[in-house]
Amino acid sequence: MKALLLIGFAFISFGFLAQEEENDLVQVKKAVITWADSTFYEYNEPRFEHFRANYTDEYLIATLRAKSLERSIRNLKKSYSSENYKGSNEEYENALQDLELRKKEAELNSVDFQPKVSSFQISFWANIKMDSGIYNYIKFNIDLDNDLNMVKNEISGRIGENRNAEIIYR
Repeated sequence: MKALLLIGFAFISFGFLAQEEENDLVQVKKAVITWADSTFYEYNEPRFEHFRANYTDEYLIATLRAKSLERSIRNLKKSYSSENYKGSNEEYENALQDLELRKKEAELNSVDFQPKVSSFQISFWANIKMDSGIYNYIKFNIDLDNDLNMVKNEISGRIGENRNAEIIYR
């Protein structure tokens, strides 16, 4: 039974997460570019891969609550319009009003929910100027916190002729 609930949760959250991750990716890219601008003497051709937002369970529950209420409103309206609703017009209006109020409250609660993520993770590639004067294409694995502050950055790959050269930092 628990496995079925997790599968259902995954399907419900997939559509929401795709849109949310797209918005977060834009913010994470900006934060990494800001970091790179202030860290490296010179670099070009930045590229990003392997983005992951590790959303907190509390955030997912808060945002999915609004989606669930929205679905309940659609089902209630569909039931009423197809004349399958068994209650009175007054009961329908009260139920609809209650659901819409609860949905609005859920949306307001999820807007600035904190903490939204435990971390953001992304791989960042760039041609970075080395002390040899040559550029090497270097990959960093980067972790950011909920506030888009750099938590960790480590070199995890490199393409270039001079592997003994050092990065020129600001």
